[in-house]
Amino acid sequence: MSVQTGESAAKALASDIKGKTVIVTGVSPGGFGAETARILALVGAKVVLAGRSLSKIQAAAQAIKEEVPNAELKQLILDLGSQKAVREAAAEVLKYDGPVDVVILNAGVMGTPYAKSPEGLESQLATNHIGNFLFTNLIMPKLLESSAPRVVSASSVGHFWGPFRFDDYGFEDGETYDKWAAYGQSKTANILFAVELAERYKNKLTVFSCHPGEAPTGLFQYMTKEDFEKFGDNFNADGTPKGDWIRTVEECTVTYVAAGFDQSIADKSGSYVKDGKVANEQAAPYALDKESAKKLWDLSEKLVGQTF
Repeated sequence: MSVQTGESAAKALASDIKGKTVIVTGVSPGGFGAETARILALVGAKVVLAGRSLSKIQAAAQAIKEEVPNAELKQLILDLGSQKAVREAAAEVLKYDGPVDVVILNAGVMGTPYAKSPEGLESQLATNHIGNFLFTNLIMPKLLESSAPRVVSASSVGHFWGPFRFDDYGFEDGETYDKWAAYGQSKTANILFAVELAERYKNKLTVFSCHPGEAPTGLFQYMTKEDFEKFGDNFNADGTPKGDWIRTVEECTVTYVAAGFDQSIADKSGSYVKDGKVANEQAAPYALDKESAKKLWDLSEKLVGQTF
């Protein structure tokens, strides 16, 4: 599928999108989630706007309604950093009428200072992986009501910054914390989760992890002067991007639309998608390792205190 923006991709796939109920997480205005929600509503999807900030959800909803007055929207408070909050959000989804057809797990944090979740987990791992793992599994009954359900797990090229640290995923309780290794670990986890989820629900659920691309969004809010110097090949000292690697938000959403709705890749469940295409060769081998994927699933069940 050769398209330039998420909107053009959605229009090309409109017959596969119209009428579908889609949960999009992390819908802060100006980000990937809000733009994905907008273009899906534009072609007739029923969109659930999920995020931890009610004001940001409402702002995204208002912007969509101004463009698409008859858009069918729901709002869902979802704080992925708290397992209690995730359970509350999932309980609300389970009350919805009809199936949930697609979940686009866009929400996440990047390069945050060391912090712990309410359950005592390093916060990037808690938010980027554990919250998504728990939410997806808890709403599985609604997904399986759909005739062709999909889950899209947003990872990043940042998964190359670190494999999953099974022996020390908490960085010695913060003593050896490296925010970029922690981010890399969480993004590797997003890919491993997709691998094992696809395996466990073979022929019932289509799952993709993906790297949507890099665009200046709120995800960059924790970048410091030292970080821009560290990634000097990609940034100028003042934090402005250099080179041709940066894209627009509109361009990056192509991958979410393809992973969520493109029928031509439906038989590649468990794969890594980039630029709207299956791109397993562009993922780190450790991120697609099936044994690691199963091991992470078992650990994740332990960390949420529930088996699925």
